[in-house]
Amino acid sequence: MEEKDKRYGIIGSVIFHAVILLLLIFFGLQTLPQEEEGILVNFGDTVLGQGEVEPKESQAPPVEQQQTPPPPKVEKVPEPKVTEPESKDEVATQDFDDAPVVKSEAQKKKEKEEQERLDKERREREEQERIEREKELERQRIAAEEEAKRQKELAEQRAREEAERKKREEQERQAAEARNRVSGAFSGKGTGDSSSEGETGGSGNQGYVTGDPNSKNRTGSGLGDSGSGFDLKGRSLIGSLPKPQHNSNKEGVVVIKIIVDRNGNVTSAEFQLKGSNTQDRELVENAKAAARRAKFNADKNASAYAQGTITYYFQLD
Repeated sequence: MEEKDKRYGIIGSVIFHAVILLLLIFFGLQTLPQEEEGILVNFGDTVLGQGEVEPKESQAPPVEQQQTPPPPKVEKVPEPKVTEPESKDEVATQDFDDAPVVKSEAQKKKEKEEQERLDKERREREEQERIEREKELERQRIAAEEEAKRQKELAEQRAREEAERKKREEQERQAAEARNRVSGAFSGKGTGDSSSEGETGGSGNQGYVTGDPNSKNRTGSGLGDSGSGFDLKGRSLIGSLPKPQHNSNKEGVVVIKIIVDRNGNVTSAEFQLKGSNTQDRELVENAKAAARRAKFNADKNASAYAQGTITYYFQLD
């Protein structure tokens, strides 16, 4: 920067002295005007006349005041153009005084742009950190929800396994009771000495394995005249068990698995193969429709859904 300023100073000094020298040449160093030189002319008072003898002076003409001739007019010579040396950088006449101001403004602008860039980077960094925190919180929330879901599913699975275990135990108990009844029936529940009883002829004990040995009704389901029964622990039936429609010449035993809520309403009725001796579609659908109409006692302290069975015996009239 100093070399540039020194060069500008030298150029300015040369131009200034050249202009002063030109002004002195054209305006300050002019020569003084000199009187005109030439041939003397005969005295007279007019431009016309004739003769060789000078006439007598009659009256001296007024002597005109001799005027000093004006100085010769000097034509103004145009000033020669002074060609400034070419410079790669444009030079303004007032750049010397304003250079510090321009430098200051440029520096301020540069500093402002730098500050804005730093502020932008800081805001972007803070925004990125905020997004990362939100993602981490979302991951933690999802992990917590998945863990809670897993624990819930595990608890439900344990509850189902416990219910299945109890169901198996109950089924085993019922099967054991049935086996005992069957063994008792074939070993003889009566008081007689005969080995055969019935009305159809032949040998054997006519009736149903779950029936009453003292009953004289040797046909039917073994449950008497009701033709149906239910098994739901801790709950009692309100009214009578709804009877299914039976308008066909079909017979069979249909077991319906039911689920009862705390209000005693049957919320689900599905066919159960175990205990049934027929899968006839008409008998199954009639049994399910009748089971859904059953009503049991309400119990606010009971489990949300109690599970049991309703058995329907379809027989010809």
